[in-house]
Amino acid sequence: SMGSDAVAAKLKQLLGIGFHETARDGSVTLEPVYCLGLCACAPSAMLDGAVIGRLDDEKLDEIVAEVRS
Repeated sequence: SMGSDAVAAKLKQLLGIGFHETARDGSVTLEPVYCLGLCACAPSAMLDGAVIGRLDDEKLDEIVAEVRS
């Protein structure tokens, strides 16, 4: 959970949804997880089964733009 609170807050803001909610366009559902086994590359997230590490605001902006396109 190293840095996960900041990542979660940023994703909630960018997507306009909370945990266990789906975006109105159906493009993404935001779910919390306990562990992705990737502490060395924290903070991290999983998108469509792929783990993405070393997340920062720039990467989150890119990921959300890609999901929304």
